[in-house]
Amino acid sequence: MYADHYHIRLGDYCASAIATESPEAPASDALTGNIRVTGRIGIGYLLPLLIVVMLLSACTGLRDIPVTDESYQIWATRQKALQKIDAWELQARTAIFVNKEVYQVGFNWVREPEQFVIMIQAPFGQGVFRVESNPTTDLNYSVKLTMPDGQTHFSHSAEALLSQLFGWSIPIGGLKSWIKGSPQQPESYTYELYADGRLKTLRQEGWSINYLDYFADDESEPGLPKKMYLKHRDLALKIVISRWQRIESRLDNTFEFPGFD
Repeated sequence: MYADHYHIRLGDYCASAIATESPEAPASDALTGNIRVTGRIGIGYLLPLLIVVMLLSACTGLRDIPVTDESYQIWATRQKALQKIDAWELQARTAIFVNKEVYQVGFNWVREPEQFVIMIQAPFGQGVFRVESNPTTDLNYSVKLTMPDGQTHFSHSAEALLSQLFGWSIPIGGLKSWIKGSPQQPESYTYELYADGRLKTLRQEGWSINYLDYFADDESEPGLPKKMYLKHRDLALKIVISRWQRIESRLDNTFEFPGFD
């Protein structure tokens, strides 16, 4: 288990512990900081206080884990491994925040080096939108969107197509790298790391991406992102990936959607 896992899992407890400190806690000496106990204090009072102290100590230690030269060496090694991942199937749930509206969708993304299919399941049984590459020599028809009612639309990119039809767009061009925990090349970017060399934040192409959790590493490849938060102006996405799977070739019509909590 890496440091970022503990940070994420304990973060909520840190905030909760701070918020629940009793306003009637024993006063402390202004010079020595020693607690002055007046009267009898039962175990029912001391136990919550001890828990608060332990959680606050844990939170402080996690925040102080430094990023070292070794962190950047691990990062460089991870990037080389991530570059080799160019075909996958993933299932996720996504909350899309547009101005003051929130849309919860499920999506399944199957990608190969030269083609892709993204199936977006709208909430409340509104149907499935299919965005996919469309092999053609005419670039204006290189991406196709099939609506739930069967209507089709074409454009030169998935971003342009979604923006044209819905007024907002998911950055699919950037996501093919960001979803792996890697910046899109060769565009410029800035970033921050966790102490274990995993990407913590990324700023690129006007987007800010926060990596909130990762799957565990295994023997063959680095652990990939599990939870992400992306923001660009009035548009934000929270992505929770339920399954990653590397594939050889699997662009067909059979998809399984994750359920909503």
